[in-house]
Amino acid sequence: MAAIKLLNLFALVSVALVVLSAGPVSVNALVAGDGSRVARHVRGHDAVAKRKRDTSSTSTALCKPRAASSLPVTTATSTPAATPADLGVSTASTSPSAAPAPTTTSSPAATPSSTPSSSGNSTSSGKKWGLGWPNGDASYLSNFARPNVGYLYTWSPYLPSGLSELGIEGIPMLWGYNQVSDFQNLVVAGYANYVLGPNEPNEPSQSNMSPADGASLWQQYINPLQNEGYKLISPACTNDQSGLDWYQQFFAACSGCHVDAIAFHAYTTDAQSVIDYANTLHSTYNLPVWITEFADQNYSGTGGQATMDEVWSFASTIINFVDSTDWLEVAFPFGVMYDLQGVNTDNSLLASDGYPTSLGYTYFG
Repeated sequence: MAAIKLLNLFALVSVALVVLSAGPVSVNALVAGDGSRVARHVRGHDAVAKRKRDTSSTSTALCKPRAASSLPVTTATSTPAATPADLGVSTASTSPSAAPAPTTTSSPAATPSSTPSSSGNSTSSGKKWGLGWPNGDASYLSNFARPNVGYLYTWSPYLPSGLSELGIEGIPMLWGYNQVSDFQNLVVAGYANYVLGPNEPNEPSQSNMSPADGASLWQQYINPLQNEGYKLISPACTNDQSGLDWYQQFFAACSGCHVDAIAFHAYTTDAQSVIDYANTLHSTYNLPVWITEFADQNYSGTGGQATMDEVWSFASTIINFVDSTDWLEVAFPFGVMYDLQGVNTDNSLLASDGYPTSLGYTYFG
């Protein structure tokens, strides 16, 4: 009996030891385990948030992808030049979107308030040609200070310094939502005399906003600049029916908006279609017209690109129209860059030596 009791006691002690060795897990250890997972998640979230916070005009896709720019920037207060990243130029490789053939008819559209009657060439310089300038090298900018050149823009609020000495009017642009902060900081009284609205808002690959959102952006950030002495140039849509529809809805939504001129972009091999589209906008809205991008470019996918002779013929037709039409105030031929990003290279306006090509001299004088 004593032996049995001894065996039972030994068994009980063994069980107790097993239970004690498998005691409860520490609450702190559980929290630490979950906490480590939470901490990793938070760090990942912070990284994403930082990328979002770092998004600025430097990530903006331009109307056509262009080389990164490092032009010195002029400001109203003569602050130091901006860094190369400040010019808001993308190196994205997206190709320009195709533009269907323009339409020369439009359903009735609301006429913007404060619309001036067309009074001929009312721009300050009297010159009717401009530079779309995304180039990082400003050393040859003076080579483009040609007799016909009065204007320059960079697809961003930033402008290269020294423009006034060259007799060129710099025009900041509010490309889209991602440039609002830079635009607000730079575009103040005395910075410039003109401002350009959003870039191809009717195109999903560009600033991509509804007419209602475009009107809201205009009312909040651009419309007040009329009180600072600015001339306000509309958003620039593509020369197709979607552009006409966007303009109509924009002006209908933009109650009380002030617009001094209406801008558009044209990529087509039919120069007459550019003229027809300009006439449609002018007759519909009774506003002066700006063509802020154009080139002899076929995006139809068939038929090939224009020959050099056809590019010259296209240019001649556009030049005659611009120079002979009072209400067509300014035109900006596309191609003042080394990489035309898919656009027919016969449209090139910048030669390898930093001077205009023959076609460039024909446009710019």
